[in-house]
Amino acid sequence: MAATMRVALPRDLWREQAWRRWVLAAFFARLPGTMMTFALLLAGREATGSFTFGAWMASACSVGAALAAPWRGRMLDREPLLVGLRRGLHWQALLAVGLGVAALLHAPAPVLLAASLLLGVMPSGVQGGVRALLASVAPASRLEAAFALDAVLVEVQWVLGPLLVGVATASGAPLLALGMMGASALVASALSLGLPERAPEPAPVAVREGTGVWRAPGALAVFGMVAVLGVSWGALEAGIPPRLEEMGAGAALWGMLAALLSAASAAGGLGYTLLPGAKGREEGTWRAKLLLGAWGLLLLPLGWMASVHGLAVWLVAAGLFLAPVTGTLTFLLQRALPPGRRAEGFSFYSACWSLGIAGGSALAGVLLDVGGARPVLATAALLPLGAVLLVAGVVLSRFRPVTRE
Repeated sequence: MAATMRVALPRDLWREQAWRRWVLAAFFARLPGTMMTFALLLAGREATGSFTFGAWMASACSVGAALAAPWRGRMLDREPLLVGLRRGLHWQALLAVGLGVAALLHAPAPVLLAASLLLGVMPSGVQGGVRALLASVAPASRLEAAFALDAVLVEVQWVLGPLLVGVATASGAPLLALGMMGASALVASALSLGLPERAPEPAPVAVREGTGVWRAPGALAVFGMVAVLGVSWGALEAGIPPRLEEMGAGAALWGMLAALLSAASAAGGLGYTLLPGAKGREEGTWRAKLLLGAWGLLLLPLGWMASVHGLAVWLVAAGLFLAPVTGTLTFLLQRALPPGRRAEGFSFYSACWSLGIAGGSALAGVLLDVGGARPVLATAALLPLGAVLLVAGVVLSRFRPVTRE
């Protein structure tokens, strides 16, 4: 990638009507994903009385999304993109409401797990398709800025999503969050009607770049970092609510803390746009690794914080690095993917994120019964930090001088 990665915030991007409508449609399409883990965690407790079962429901949903997203993304590249997106959003609305009813009726555990799995499978590909559509609504000369702004907009959604779940819980109706998720999906479907359609690529063109999108130069490193970040986030989101209850503060407070974290992330993303761009793919990849390591390092104190104030301080500090790392990763992937495979590639990105969250939620399900919330929060910090240190150690070992005896 010879071009220098420079990010600006051009006002003329906001003058584009298609871009503004895409922002609204993307906001409502992705809002359910920001509510998913917290909502399922609470739905599991509502149905069975156990946070642990809620963590397994969240894990089942994420596994379903991870397994199905690459296939669904490939299908989105073979059909009119908006048609496929609306189909996925309609499934999401139906299944979110259905799962809420099942939890309200205290359905058997296998039914709840199966419904959670379907909630991940049927709308999978929506996240990747929404991001693939970005290239159709933003001018080519402003695409880099559009991806930087998108990372900030995602964080705004993460401010609102957990906060809505927290409000529903505080009002005594935690299952209402699943109804909100369904309504948001329907609003996104309606808004997408005004977006420009992206015609499908002819099949031979769409597949001739290779059998796996991970073979694109630099894509595998992006997918690996996304998976690590997903595990960290899944453990964090499943670990903070029970930690708050251990402290006597109430699980609903996670909505407020998550909003603070995401607000800090949005601020960090805006600040990151003012820095000089990375020169080339290799420098951009190393920037992403350093940002990921900083995220893990600043989460580390959560394991021994004994007050809500302490949790808030370190979540805000870590949040400053979240939007910069996700914005860097999505732009690196956009540059690596061939045009005819972007829905598939970004769906694979979403699959790695979902698989990571599934792993983090599953770890929480195991560790919560063993040692409470502290080991879960330690995992959220140590995994990204350890992964970056391991990669750095491997790279440095290659430059170690060879001695002769």
